[in-house]
This record gives sequence, C-alpha cells and structure tokens, in this order.
Amino acid sequence: MSASLYKVTTFCAVALAMVDCATGAVVNQFLPIAGPTTPGNWYLADVAAGGTATIENLTGLGGNLETNQPLPTGAAKLTTVNTNPSKAEVYTYNDFGAASAFLGSASLGYSYYKANSGAISPDVAPAMKLQLFSAGGTGDNFGALVYEPYWNGAVTPDAWTTVAINSTTGGGGNDATGGWWWNGGFEVANGAGGPPLRSLAEWALAFAAADPVDFATARVVGIGMGIGTFNPAQTNYFDNVSYSYLAGGQTWDFEAAVPEPTSILLLSIAVGNALIVRRQRSA
Repeated sequence: MSASLYKVTTFCAVALAMVDCATGAVVNQFLPIAGPTTPGNWYLADVAAGGTATIENLTGLGGNLETNQPLPTGAAKLTTVNTNPSKAEVYTYNDFGAASAFLGSASLGYSYYKANSGAISPDVAPAMKLQLFSAGGTGDNFGALVYEPYWNGAVTPDAWTTVAINSTTGGGGNDATGGWWWNGGFEVANGAGGPPLRSLAEWALAFAAADPVDFATARVVGIGMGIGTFNPAQTNYFDNVSYSYLAGGQTWDFEAAVPEPTSILLLSIAVGNALIVRRQRSA
C-alpha cells in the first residue's frame, strides 16, 4: 500500500453502514505541514505549547467513549496541558466552493466526546472551523468562522454528542441561540471567542456588506477541528466530521493506522523466531 493511500483510504457503506462509498474516507494520521498541502489529508495546522493531536484506537477503553463511539473503532484525540497558550488544531485543505454559496447552503456535522476535566474549563469541547480566503483580495481577505459547542447548548461530559449544523443554525440575530463567531477579516472585527454569534447565512450577508469586493471572490479553503488557546487541561475526542454542499460532500472517519501487510509479516516472523529460541533454551 502506498504512503498516500495509507494516510487516507476510502471506505464503503457495506463495511460501516454509515457513509456512502463515494463520499466517505478513513483518516489514519495527522501530517505536519512542510510545504504545499494535498486535498484529502488532514494536517497539524496549529498544535503548540504542549497540545497534542493524535488518532487513537478506543478498543478496550470501555465506558461511553468506546461503546457509543459513532464510527468504531477509533477517533481523533485532542489534548492541551494546564497552560493558556496550549492548543491543538487540525485542518484539511481544499477548494470547498465559493464562500457566499457555501455559507448560504452547506450542512456540516461532527461527533465529539468531552472527557470530564473537573473545574478547569468544564464546558470546552472540540470546535469546528471554516477558513475563508480571497486569492484576489485587496488585503483583509482571510479569516475563520468557529463553531463552539458551548455557545450552542450544554456540553455533556463523558458522553458522545453529535452536532448537526445547517446554514441557519444559530440565526435570528439573537446571540443566545448560538451560531458561529469570527476571528477577524473581510473588514469584520475579531469576536475573540464570542459574540456576535451568527448563522453561516447571516455571516455571508455580513461579509458581503462589509467587504463586497473581497468577499465576492472568497472561497472556503479549510475545514478544521480544534481546541484553541485559553482552554487548559483538556482531553477531548472527535469523529464523523462531515459537510455537504450542492452536489458534493465528504465524511471523515478517524481510525488508528493498522500495520501494512509487510509490517504484519515481519512482526509475525520476529515473534515466531522468538518462540523458537525460547523453546530451544527451555529444551
């Protein structure tokens, strides 16, 4: 199996009965960003100050984490240490479509598990992020929308929660209903982790009004999951990340990598040789 296929492998609804064969993919690892990115791969976009992002096999861990996971047998794991600068953010990059149309009609979703961390940020859970960029922009042409679970309802610890988002989720101009916050760009100020909270469709209108030239050519170029700064001592999981937009879409299943056939053969030979030596010494 080639290295690229080892990282991202398509899977079929016959096997998992969850995702259409044409739109599902298994992700086995997060890659460092060392140059141009490849669509389909997921990358360690911003993992710093002791944060970690890994893909784990949940078999044998027990409890809700294992028994209620949405797509067995693995999930992505994000951790931060007990300092405010610690963060763990991963992204997949592609041209997902024109920002105005995507924000106006896309549906997104994911499942997360928030491990109980006591009194330290008890409501923090993995956030979904959408990066917008205008290649022909005049300057203020980049930014990210962030969907935080705690702005959109109570976060239940030690349980899997599935999030379903559409273009009007959190809409209506009332911050109490939730929605997405914005980290700045397209002439709209950084919400710094909070209000204004708007639906995707409302953000499209806000960008078009504030920066019509840049937003007219803006594209959705990244979909991410993460724990940002000022969220110390976190251990959280996510899986089953998806989006659909017009005729396209994708679902990602995060699974711990399994050894390639050659590796399995070599391991079997090594174990067999060790058993032979042990028997000879015991004779």
